[in-house]
Amino acid sequence: MPESRWKSFEAFDSEQWLEAVGDARNVPNATWDQPIWSANLAPFALPARGIAPPEEGNPWQLQQSIKSHREIIPALMHGASGLRLDLESSGCDMNWLEGVHLDMVELHIDPVLFQNGALDVLSLLDSGWCGTCCLEVGQAITDKEWNDHQRLFADAPDLRIWKFGIEDHRNRALNLVQAMVEYCASMDVWLQKCMASNAPLEQELNRFVWRWWTSVDVMEEVAALRALRALWSRWLKEHKLEDRPIWIDATTSIASFRDELESDHLIDLTAASYAAVIGGADGLETLPHLAKEGNETPRDSPLRWARNIQHLMREEAGLHRTFDPMGGSRTLDTWSSNMLEAAWSSYLNTKA
Repeated sequence: MPESRWKSFEAFDSEQWLEAVGDARNVPNATWDQPIWSANLAPFALPARGIAPPEEGNPWQLQQSIKSHREIIPALMHGASGLRLDLESSGCDMNWLEGVHLDMVELHIDPVLFQNGALDVLSLLDSGWCGTCCLEVGQAITDKEWNDHQRLFADAPDLRIWKFGIEDHRNRALNLVQAMVEYCASMDVWLQKCMASNAPLEQELNRFVWRWWTSVDVMEEVAALRALRALWSRWLKEHKLEDRPIWIDATTSIASFRDELESDHLIDLTAASYAAVIGGADGLETLPHLAKEGNETPRDSPLRWARNIQHLMREEAGLHRTFDPMGGSRTLDTWSSNMLEAAWSSYLNTKA
């Protein structure tokens, strides 16, 4: 008869387990309390997301940066619902979008493509363009840049036109809490400029995007995304503004990439994508696992792998079905709350 090997394990001792985990030290972290286990339940209420109300589950937009006009149709045919066009979209012009139904896909366009005449705002709006054309807000933005950008899209209130998050905070050696403080500080700068203009404040607040980069530290990244969304609501409340959802676009970080075996990057990208999805990002771009481009490394295959990571999470794992999939996890709720409070406290200290 086959041996029932599981019977050889000792019975689970809950008291022994509680004693072991109760004595466990925090994960080393100098900026926020990160307990491995918490004896007390501290529910964390995730605010509504930008892409859909909670009753619609956890949908997200599959995004892809377009470097060549040859990449547009394959991206659309294989599930991308958000296309990014920026300075790396070499030779981009209106011909790139021929045959693309703009009412069926969101375009995320860098404002520079309008400034250099590559694309035409009115033609795109007449064709049903929806998505973003975001000006980076922060200390460097001038009053003229702010006003010119707002006026350009004054008749397109559904476009998201303001953004913070221009690069992975790891590139500047910032930790998660420091990065969050920057987001709040940038909002202060934006608010001053908006109030100094004639723009309708409540309408403009609906047109924001926060861009975030997720890494392989899944639990920490999930807590960070949840805390980031709550931080937006806290900032609005602090300034006596009506609460509303913030749209968060996530991009997988390549900070953990090593050059030994590029196919191993797929593991990093999967972990980072998973963190973004269950953390509640509204849009997600999974970067290709191959850094090189050109004839020796065609982009089509790496892009297909990147898209398929998200397809598996949606179609096979069903991660789109439940709003805030990690809600109720004692550890994640505690981490999210602690990170939120650490970021908010640091932000208030910078203002004092």
